[in-house]
Amino acid sequence: MTDQQLLYRAESDPDWNTVAAGTARVTLHPDESAPEVIVVSGPCPRCHHETVHAEPLITYANALDGSGLLARLLLRRATATGSRDVEVICACTATHPEAGERSGCGASWVLHVEWGV
Repeated sequence: MTDQQLLYRAESDPDWNTVAAGTARVTLHPDESAPEVIVVSGPCPRCHHETVHAEPLITYANALDGSGLLARLLLRRATATGSRDVEVICACTATHPEAGERSGCGASWVLHVEWGV
């Protein structure tokens, strides 16, 4: 069975964490000094198709006026830790049987991302 024909299956495998750690490209936006979003891209360790995942560091930011003191304090606190475990779920654009309306092959893996270290 080719990678394109892999059935959609929501599953994870600890080995995929290791594989993805060696192939993933991680960028912090807008930059590493004050990241708001972690973007992980690269090949899915299960189906090998290219996938992209965006992980917001501050999920409550839209509810706040970005110019307020509370917003600035929360942003500073959210980025102060400098690390996050990011669960990536394959979102490739290939067609995988049994995916229905979902994208990707269903694989998920975890990457540990650190910044400002």
